[in-house]
Amino acid sequence: MQVTNIRYLLLTIPFLLLLGCAPEMDDVIKEWKDKGWDKVSTLGVVDQFNRHSILMSEKAQAIEASWIVNGRRKTKLYEQGTYYFLVIRFFCKNNDEFAVVMKKRK
Repeated sequence: MQVTNIRYLLLTIPFLLLLGCAPEMDDVIKEWKDKGWDKVSTLGVVDQFNRHSILMSEKAQAIEASWIVNGRRKTKLYEQGTYYFLVIRFFCKNNDEFAVVMKKRK
């Protein structure tokens, strides 16, 4: 191999690692379980996803989970009385979304 090919390869590998696959859903959930959260439910249709986001607040009276199935958005409200709630939203390649709801005692 020539030096330029080696440099190209060395520059390409970190870039591919950064663009690599999204973490597995189970890995994301396990990370939160390790922090003391318990899984409550999964909302929507679980599918391959590109990315995920987290919705949580210790000050809000309620947390609204939303998901999209076949282009239709649905929601469910979780009141934070005894528990704090956390919603992990997963964004799928087909523009649908599913959510995993977790809770932790106040």
